[in-house]
Amino acid sequence: MPRFFLLAFFLSLSNTLLAEATPVKLQIGVEGILNTPAGPIKRSVLLLHGWNADMNEVGNLYADLAGRLAERGIASFRISFSGEGTRTGYVVNSTFDSRVGEAEAALQFMQEKFPKALLGVQGYSLGGLTAMGLVGRYPDTFKTMVLWAAAAEMRTNGEAAYDAAVRKAMKEGSAVYKGWTDITLTREFISGFVGVNVESNLALYTGALLTIRGDQDFLPGRDAQWLKLAPTDDKAFILMGGADHIFHVLDDSKPGYSERLLRFTTNWFDRTL
Repeated sequence: MPRFFLLAFFLSLSNTLLAEATPVKLQIGVEGILNTPAGPIKRSVLLLHGWNADMNEVGNLYADLAGRLAERGIASFRISFSGEGTRTGYVVNSTFDSRVGEAEAALQFMQEKFPKALLGVQGYSLGGLTAMGLVGRYPDTFKTMVLWAAAAEMRTNGEAAYDAAVRKAMKEGSAVYKGWTDITLTREFISGFVGVNVESNLALYTGALLTIRGDQDFLPGRDAQWLKLAPTDDKAFILMGGADHIFHVLDDSKPGYSERLLRFTTNWFDRTL
């Protein structure tokens, strides 16, 4: 094996073995995990999860991504948003403002922890909407952004059961939506996303942009329009044929989709940070 590749291999192995995963609780009460590779931190990524997920994401996608980033010498911080998921028994009272505010607190933590590091942001599904909301407040802060199956607004693609639960919750205060589990929608949650449109923020955002989506995603895809809005020349949209909203990460018979997702994303952050 050539000497250069041996050196690269041992550097990657060193970063992996010496990386630390540290639980963090922000002053606002939000919990997260800070992954730090060995050596000085020059690059870092904020990971924002989707609706009713947690800091590790479905199928541990974010935990796996954090490990891969650490192998490239990139730190990461992932948080669990309040007001949703197992933390509330799937009674959802998070809002657009609460999500972006908590992401902002996570950003400030990273800036204090690694004041000289270049910053990237990653958003999945509703976390993508949250990321676009965050870059609207900080258009020059992030050098690069990756969006997985990102939502343009808080809705599904014409699902009758979800729409019915929304109407009932607005009328009665709450209603159960039977998704992958019983999820209680609250009036606070629904009203907290009414009128939210983050797409225009991309016209202000100055960093690189990668969006990835499966062609079987149930969410409406507007990735091509997002690339037109973003002023950067360093932008790309990957449409993954056959992939669903979660890139088949829970389907052991289709491991290639999530593997490609993680590889594309890791390589993008490594190049653009």
